[in-house]
Amino acid sequence: MAEATASNDNKERVRAMQKNGKDRRHSRSQRLLKQSFVELMHEKGFTAMTVQDIADRADVNRGTFYAHFPDKFALLEQSIRDKFRHLLERELPPDSGWHPKHIRVLVRTVLEHVRTLYGRCSPNDTVNPLFEHSVRDELANLLRRWLGQLRADRPDWQVSVDTMALMTSWSIFGAAVAWSKGYEEISVNEMTDRVLSVLTEGAARFGRDPSADQIR
Repeated sequence: MAEATASNDNKERVRAMQKNGKDRRHSRSQRLLKQSFVELMHEKGFTAMTVQDIADRADVNRGTFYAHFPDKFALLEQSIRDKFRHLLERELPPDSGWHPKHIRVLVRTVLEHVRTLYGRCSPNDTVNPLFEHSVRDELANLLRRWLGQLRADRPDWQVSVDTMALMTSWSIFGAAVAWSKGYEEISVNEMTDRVLSVLTEGAARFGRDPSADQIR
């Protein structure tokens, strides 16, 4: 009985080691593909690069590429999301939430991040629609967490967290796009102040009974 148990334990350890080895190889291949993609973006641009270019630069075969990503558009989207997440992690504290100080940092970060894209890509560039979708989605996810924490103390809210997060993310991102295209020549600080004012004044009314405003 003891021998059987020891044998089973050995098999479990072998399986665990094999799984860890596969996970490390998987992570390494994905990291190389992402790195190669970024390098080729700078050298050739998204439209000109091919899956074969990316695989060759990463020193993997096409099959390995397709084991990670269905096409180069998926790799582009993942790269955009990774970059934005890392940017937010760098700028915001780990315990950030729906607080004026943190909202200000978030708004300014989005403004500057969006401006970097529109400063170097034409409006018709293939990258733009994926960039916009990915950043808006990541922004909504962050706001959903923040507002979800806030709602724990406000059970009387009349609007769902998902709806608030979606509308707020569109407000921030829309303002960033308009500002980055130069529709209004103002500084990033002034634009941040304007967006923050809209968000904080509007957020104060999210959970209020509309009839209360009519009674006043």
